[in-house]
Amino acid sequence: MQKLIPYGLANFRDIIEENYYYVDKTHYIPILEQVKTPVFLRPRRFGKSLFTEMLRWYYDIRAAHLFDSLFGQLYIGQNPTPLKNSFYFLKMDFSGMSDYLEDDKGYIHRNFTLTIVGYIANFLKTYSEELNIDEAFITDFKKEFRENAGEALKSAVQRVQQKGGKVYLVIDEYDALTNAMAINYIHARDEDNEYLNITRKGGFFRSFFETIKGCTTYGLARVFITGILPITISDMNSGFNIAQWISHEEAFINMLGLTEDELSGLLQEIYQNNPRIDLPAKEVKSFLKRYYNGYHFSKEAEPVYNPMMVLSCLRTIIQSNRYPRLPADQNIRVQYNQVAYIFGKNTTSRDAVIKEITDTKGYKFNIHIGRQFNMKDYKSGRFIPDCLYYLGLLTHGKRYSEFVVPNLVTYEMILSYFEEIMDFSVEGAGYDRMVIEFMETGNMEDFVQSFFAAIIQKFPGDFFKDVNESFYRGLFFHILYSFLPNDLYDVFPEFNLPKGTVDLYINHRTLPDELVELQDLIEIKRVPKPATDTEFNAKLKEAENQVLRYRTGDYSGFRAVALCFRGNKDYQLKIL
Repeated sequence: MQKLIPYGLANFRDIIEENYYYVDKTHYIPILEQVKTPVFLRPRRFGKSLFTEMLRWYYDIRAAHLFDSLFGQLYIGQNPTPLKNSFYFLKMDFSGMSDYLEDDKGYIHRNFTLTIVGYIANFLKTYSEELNIDEAFITDFKKEFRENAGEALKSAVQRVQQKGGKVYLVIDEYDALTNAMAINYIHARDEDNEYLNITRKGGFFRSFFETIKGCTTYGLARVFITGILPITISDMNSGFNIAQWISHEEAFINMLGLTEDELSGLLQEIYQNNPRIDLPAKEVKSFLKRYYNGYHFSKEAEPVYNPMMVLSCLRTIIQSNRYPRLPADQNIRVQYNQVAYIFGKNTTSRDAVIKEITDTKGYKFNIHIGRQFNMKDYKSGRFIPDCLYYLGLLTHGKRYSEFVVPNLVTYEMILSYFEEIMDFSVEGAGYDRMVIEFMETGNMEDFVQSFFAAIIQKFPGDFFKDVNESFYRGLFFHILYSFLPNDLYDVFPEFNLPKGTVDLYINHRTLPDELVELQDLIEIKRVPKPATDTEFNAKLKEAENQVLRYRTGDYSGFRAVALCFRGNKDYQLKIL
């Protein structure tokens, strides 16, 4: 039976029983058992939900008969712990709650409560035999607690305790609702800010977590919480001060994400099962590394790959024997409004941070990742880089105080935020036609002319007194990256060559007949708008000398392009 790629799937049982590929992370179970109330934060689409579902099938008392079939081939199946299949397992997924935002403030509270009570009612139905309850009991339960999620949880936990059992509670994406509310109320006064109202003393969100905390003194034995940002728990203060932050502890650093060895094992299995794939495995791994690797969740940890990005790419390779046309699907993108709220009104800090990242692909700041901060701290502008780290847009670099963009996918996201700040967008402006013409003709002169007229000259003249070469290079790269099909062309910024690092690298793959074989090394320079012709010519000559030096060995047949901009006034292009 053909093995399948489990892209977008979080049902662990289906993945095992229906012959999907699965990277074994069960060896983390024994060390996770040493922590009773862990909070584990990772960026979007990093496999948090699948991990929590794996825990469900391992700990659920009703799944004991499935243990060998689900876990027999995995680490934990051969090294089980005494706690296996010993809990009443209650999982709550807060990810859908971001849709609850309405003008009616009571609507959010009502729907939060109904959702929680619904989870608990399903929990009671699942264990109705063990708890000696019937459908009428569950119907009455939903009516009795339809306005109080905390009391519903307390009643269910007490019922389990009375039967001699213990509850394992998982809350997946705990901050989905509160992050959405923080965005929605970003400019509200504190007294009108519903995000602050629900997380402060007396707020329904905080009250629910206070109940969870109280339940841990009797029948609630374990609480495992996942999310993206730490601010919600920080804003609740003592509401959940039993949280044990394990996101940056060495033992758990690579609990999610694919390590180099895990990816190599997955690729080896895929190539063994799919002999018709003719893309070289080494080339595929290099592609995955460039686009999806690079996340260091501590200074000492090895980098990991974003698993959902990798699976999306591998699914295309298996199905179509080609690379995906877009390197990342839209489900993985962190939208600008999800980042903008942490900037608050501090546009000075925002602009400085984003500009430095677009210029250098990194940011230098001396912090200890893992420190706690709340929404008030965020709005001060001091924690912007921290937030970008938690969102997966920055990660640890090699130097002590250096944080870097992990890969090409996140670099493109950062560029899109910069363009949003500058009120510029690649969407709906005809830039795709410009790139299509370039693919069909290979005419660099026409492409640069179109780029200059349609993009550079749109920015006001006084803007260019503060920009450097990275601005031009970033825009040039972003246009090409956005519209050159990824399965047909590679386009990389700051590409390492034997004789140095070129600003932009373009290379073709196998192409349809109507497209040309692009192979370009592009060096981009700039001079200020008031620069003299002598200064302008000298800078172009510098670009020429650099790009000619790069065109050696395997790259000797590439077209060498020297390009220099003088503000938004004019440019010079030399094709060598």
